[in-house]
Amino acid sequence: MTGGPAGDDLDAAIARHFAMMGRDEVAAAEIYADDAVLEFVQSGERIRGRANIIAARQAYPGRPSTFEVHRSFGTSETRAVEITLRFGGDDPHPLVAVLDFRDGRAVRERIYIAEPWEPPAYRAQWVEPNPTDDPA
Repeated sequence: MTGGPAGDDLDAAIARHFAMMGRDEVAAAEIYADDAVLEFVQSGERIRGRANIIAARQAYPGRPSTFEVHRSFGTSETRAVEITLRFGGDDPHPLVAVLDFRDGRAVRERIYIAEPWEPPAYRAQWVEPNPTDDPA
């Protein structure tokens, strides 16, 4: 696979990537180079190659209802993406994806999934509620 999005088009390609996940894994993988690597940081997993990434995602037994992209920022070589993942009516799962690009294609994607926790009482006097799906 050669060519691919560059510059400002990366944000559109990234938005499409996450919009297609769980719906059409082949279309979602259009962003990847053939030799791309997908890493799930917390579980220590690495999947090598676009075809293997597609196969692993197609084998996933559940389907997310949405990947809501809040923002994507960085350079044409590295982008960080803030996302909220939802499975049906389940609680939101905030995540960050860091994508490295070469020639407009993602060659490495690292996904960091953050599970919510109860806020500690010691800082309650300084905080206000912040819904996980409202990054502002």
